[in-house]
Amino acid sequence: MKIPQKYQVFDEPVEISDKDKQRLSVHLVGWNRLNEIFLLGSINEPDLRRLVIMEIMSSRRMSIVSRLLGRLQKIQRKRIDQNIAKLFI
Repeated sequence: MKIPQKYQVFDEPVEISDKDKQRLSVHLVGWNRLNEIFLLGSINEPDLRRLVIMEIMSSRRMSIVSRLLGRLQKIQRKRIDQNIAKLFI
């Protein structure tokens, strides 16, 4: 899937394959579907970035984008905290 440069909002370019789009678009139907994957914890950083790009390219619901970015920050913060904790062991 070709992503226009104006939608590349992250520092590193995000790539979305057709399989990624098919797999993840189900979760962008509404808040309840998105919340399901948040509660299950079955979402990773690359998929969150893909979901953000997909949302801003299609529906442009800022509330959904904010939730996705909040979850992305939470995962990144947890990873950084774990790296710091390793230094103190």
